[in-house]
Amino acid sequence: MPAALFTAFLAGLARGFSGFGSGLIYMPIASAALGPRVAVASLLIFDFIVAGLPMLRRVRDIELKGMLPVAAGISLFTPVGGWIAAHGDPTVIRWCISAIVFLAILLLTTGVKWHGRETLPVTLAVGALSGTFGGMAALSGIVVVIYWLARDLDPAILRRNMFTLLLLTAVVQAVTFALNGLLTEQVFAISALMLLPYVAGTFIGSMVFPLASPRTFRKIVYGMILCSGIVGLPLFDPWLGR
Repeated sequence: MPAALFTAFLAGLARGFSGFGSGLIYMPIASAALGPRVAVASLLIFDFIVAGLPMLRRVRDIELKGMLPVAAGISLFTPVGGWIAAHGDPTVIRWCISAIVFLAILLLTTGVKWHGRETLPVTLAVGALSGTFGGMAALSGIVVVIYWLARDLDPAILRRNMFTLLLLTAVVQAVTFALNGLLTEQVFAISALMLLPYVAGTFIGSMVFPLASPRTFRKIVYGMILCSGIVGLPLFDPWLGR
């Protein structure tokens, strides 16, 4: 539990600082400590309370053209990921989470660029993949982040768009998790415990954001994601007493 609490703080730091990365940091270690089902559902709850609700009064300068198709794809495919989370083998899901994290780091750090046109099928496909990852492991944001970074979207706009995307998809995820029996009393209790360190991390991250250059901002988030992915590998369970 201490490891999960500290990870919640780091996840909040990433969320407040960059608008993304909370799931990539929280899920590998929290899945190892709590199980992937509890981890994914608890993240949905405390992340929405901390990061989603405040955005209701700050929704502006959003790139709606690219946002809405992505949100539609996420809404349609989140139930697919939710079914996998509810019925899949926890160890296999943890390996999938680690694979997604490391692939994301590879794509992010190599500076992949998108030179094609931003068409409706492309943005819908991004949303579909995001929804599947989101329902399975609360990692809906990473596909969208990679896509937007590949388009050289300004960090401030990317950050705001990610917060707003959370609002548009959280309801779908909540319904999906509820229908699959993932929103239990244990999950709400865990979410309450994680709330304080997550709030602290988000506050500190939001204070640091205006002070950091885009390059520094990316390096810090990438480093936290990579460390979490390594520590969360099922391979290390015997050595870490899990």
